[in-house]
Amino acid sequence: MFVADNLLATAKKYFFNELASAFSPSECKQMWLVLLEKRFGWSPAEQMLQLETRVSESDLLYFRSAVKRLQAQEPFQFVVGDTLFAGLVLKTDQRALIPRPETEELIELISKQDREFSSILDLCTGTGCIALALQNEFPNAKVRGLDLSLDAIALAQENALQTQLNVAFEVADVFHWKSNATFDLIVSNPPYIPSQEKAQMQPNVLNFEPHMALFVPDNDPLVFYKQIIEIAQNCLFAEGFIALEIHENFALETQALIEGAQFKNVQIHRDLQGKQRMILAQKA
Repeated sequence: MFVADNLLATAKKYFFNELASAFSPSECKQMWLVLLEKRFGWSPAEQMLQLETRVSESDLLYFRSAVKRLQAQEPFQFVVGDTLFAGLVLKTDQRALIPRPETEELIELISKQDREFSSILDLCTGTGCIALALQNEFPNAKVRGLDLSLDAIALAQENALQTQLNVAFEVADVFHWKSNATFDLIVSNPPYIPSQEKAQMQPNVLNFEPHMALFVPDNDPLVFYKQIIEIAQNCLFAEGFIALEIHENFALETQALIEGAQFKNVQIHRDLQGKQRMILAQKA
């Protein structure tokens, strides 16, 4: 066996040594702590007391599997099977895009508005992270989440069960979706990366996350925003909000598109890294 003495301390050395070329010591430490919590349910304080513990062959295989998957550049969120988003533990796998910290900032931006939203539509919902976070933030709201991917909707529904939040998820193509329903908030983190940027992306994203949730045609990078605006024109109450995550390189173009559709208070907001990442606007 690759850890001959079955000691947890030896398994830890194996984990750090095998991943040293790809991850920093602090990243290895954080991943190791999460794996121990997942496997044994130990808190960080308890983990410090367990280094001389002998673990089973099954436990060692669990750690080796994690190492091999990480060496293959699989995202850690997929290795452990979940991630924390806006205070919610959500299941993650290759069926949908991993929820990102910058999308949490979109939730924060919405929650800062002096408004109690009662009807919310999340387009391109993926894992359901935005819809579920907003349902948690506005417990009296009726929230719907749409996605073209049957797999993504299945994952979103699993997350609704796991978080015990009542969001209505449904399979739908935003380019053909029609409804008589009205909302006071429409939110979306749609695909917005031009296909030509694939060459600049990391393998852990490119090889494991669904391309349909990431990429748009090079000749029409705002294609989803045009459709979202059309839906908002038909389904948003007067004075209702749209809140969108955007590509930093197309922030001004997206702003102009929304202003041209007779929305008001169209504001670009930067994320914590200083990138133009979000747009908030109201229907006139």
